[in-house]
Amino acid sequence: MSSQYDFAGFFSWLQGSGCAPETARAYAAGVSDFAEWFKETNGEDFHPRLVTPTDLREYQEYLLVVKKQKPGTVNRRAAALRKFFEWAGENGLITDLPRFPRPVREQPRAPKSLSRLEQNRLLRTVEKSRSARDLAIARLLLSAGLRLGELVSLTVSDLTIGERSGKVMVRKGKGTKYREIPLPSEARSALKSWLSEHPGGEWLFPGRNGGMLTPRAVQKMLKKYAYQAGLPLDLVHPHVLRHTCATNMLGAGVDLVKVAAVLGHESLDTTAIYTQPRLSDLAKAVERGEAS
Repeated sequence: MSSQYDFAGFFSWLQGSGCAPETARAYAAGVSDFAEWFKETNGEDFHPRLVTPTDLREYQEYLLVVKKQKPGTVNRRAAALRKFFEWAGENGLITDLPRFPRPVREQPRAPKSLSRLEQNRLLRTVEKSRSARDLAIARLLLSAGLRLGELVSLTVSDLTIGERSGKVMVRKGKGTKYREIPLPSEARSALKSWLSEHPGGEWLFPGRNGGMLTPRAVQKMLKKYAYQAGLPLDLVHPHVLRHTCATNMLGAGVDLVKVAAVLGHESLDTTAIYTQPRLSDLAKAVERGEAS
């Protein structure tokens, strides 16, 4: 495929604009796929100035009907192309942005979360490891709904733990927002055990050489316990545990305002996604309604 622009330049621009490396790679790969589709479909080398609104509509239909991709995937491809044409405009490769088709609508679903049985299997596995640190991490993610970045950024001074109450202070939340989250008894107990073994230093969960524990280390640790517990590896992830925390609170009757405050959501619309039915909930509903 020949072209008059540089995908490497687009990738560098994405990283320079603050895009995470994984997202930048996914966007660049998505645009490359579109360029190949464009050449195969139209019989001419791809260049951004040649792309029309009809091309974009046909590509959206191709992804949905031929490739059978889910709406979320199709819309992410469109987001990648929007970024690409923004870059192309800034670099003088096009004069006007093409008109994009409307995003594909999809039925809102609650994010993945662990059932009570799955939570207990995971916690039981971590408890059997006798690792106070790992249990404290698992309990914090499940009980306080912390984001992964918030967890690894915690310092010892961010904790306040008493006999009957405790809280964790998130000083580096999304959008640099500060919030305080009360800790239930099981989380307090796990954190007390960990603090009694803490090697010292600033970080609540230090990594090698006393530095901050890396997000990757937490992810690998959870995957290990997921494997040992016989749980799907893609289901035991820091963000899924955050989703599980929200689902647990809503299931217990906690209102959206309080759940949003715990999670650090700016808008209740973000929190409301947890009120949507999961696929398993829909399956049960269909089963109950099936004629016998």
